Amino acid sequence: MNNNYIEFKKKRELGDILKDVFAFLRTNIKPLFSILFRTTGFSFAILIIAVGYYTHQSSNILDLFNIGGNTQIFTSANFIVSLFFMFASTVLFYGLVFGTILHYIRVYIQGNGIIDQSMIIEGVKKNFGKIIGLSILSTLITSFGFLLCFIPGIYFYVPMSLVFSILVFRNIGVFDSISESFELIKNEWWITFATLLVILILAYIISMVFSIPAIIYMFFKTFTAATEGTLSDPSTMLDWISVTLSTLASVLQYIIIYLLTAISSAFIYYNINERKNHTGTLEQIDALGKSE
Repeated sequence: MNNNYIEFKKKRELGDILKDVFAFLRTNIKPLFSILFRTTGFSFAILIIAVGYYTHQSSNILDLFNIGGNTQIFTSANFIVSLFFMFASTVLFYGLVFGTILHYIRVYIQGNGIIDQSMIIEGVKKNFGKIIGLSILSTLITSFGFLLCFIPGIYFYVPMSLVFSILVFRNIGVFDSISESFELIKNEWWITFATLLVILILAYIISMVFSIPAIIYMFFKTFTAATEGTLSDPSTMLDWISVTLSTLASVLQYIIIYLLTAISSAFIYYNINERKNHTGTLEQIDALGKSE
């Protein structure tokens, strides 16, 4: 057994979940990123291109001096295409990150902290279709909730944050995972929401560090534009440097937020499952009985 092994299958309070999320990340960061590079490298490259394309098209929309007649229609069409491209690449990357991290945790639990990378990659390949399908469906369900009203969106987000854990740890189908997620959070919605909210706030604060170069650059661009009297022209504010810095900041923010949310979803799942089903306790009793 790994001396730094963290037990997932036990009850935890909010503070314990936060502590163990960062403890797990600290002790597993190198092998975890090694696996993520192998499973999400291609989708990560697509995401960078998509975010860069979207940022570039957004700057064209703001360029009021170059919009008019047929150019306006062409620019608007490109913006819609870039928006769809970014949405599709984000859903793909989101699913693969969650799928990889949760398969990593599954192997981690099975091996008592010993990691077999081949098992993780095999698990991701085997469940690739279900992972992507679940990523699309959970995103659409959450988005639909936010389109109806802000509150339904928040309500749907909580069970949808646990669907990947259910799919991977219980090895069931996409629709069963979604159904089970609503069943799992019964009487546990508020504590789950509070935990996710704190994790998201922490992840956002950490990820904001990557925005500092873009913020500093835009500050100097604004100061220069004000000095030269070109501040009224938005096109002067966005060049290839600002687009590059904004793209990198956005992509790195995605990674931090997805990484912390995926790990915390595993702790939340096992915490609720232990409170309702006492699975971990029963396994420990069974193991003690066999060892005697």
